[in-house]
Amino acid sequence: KITSIACPLFVEFVERGETSGTEITEIARNYLAPFIEAKIDTLVLGCTHYPLLTGVISYVMGDSVTLVSSAEETAKDLYRILVENNLLRSQQSTPPTHRFLATGDAKSFESLARRFLGPEVTHVEHQNL
Repeated sequence: KITSIACPLFVEFVERGETSGTEITEIARNYLAPFIEAKIDTLVLGCTHYPLLTGVISYVMGDSVTLVSSAEETAKDLYRILVENNLLRSQQSTPPTHRFLATGDAKSFESLARRFLGPEVTHVEHQNL
């Protein structure tokens, strides 16, 4: 049986850079209570924001629940596609450059991106869709 729930407050917390603390833990308990009661064995983190809350989600769900990260699965699929199509960058290539685009506030995204992705986030461009 597959059951899904929306967790919009998770998105708000991640976008504010809040990935731990008593408030988000209590929100996680409320969102995840039906899954705890159902004694699920696997939880798929199906939103790009949710893997950033793995710590609190894992804490609330307990060790008996396997978390499947959409981020990790996407990375595995991308790597497989790059290998199969001989698209991996060779070691002799020039170092990669990073370009970051955001549809929302570029400065806010840049600040959060540095926290989660590291110092290589030096500039974010705003992109209209």
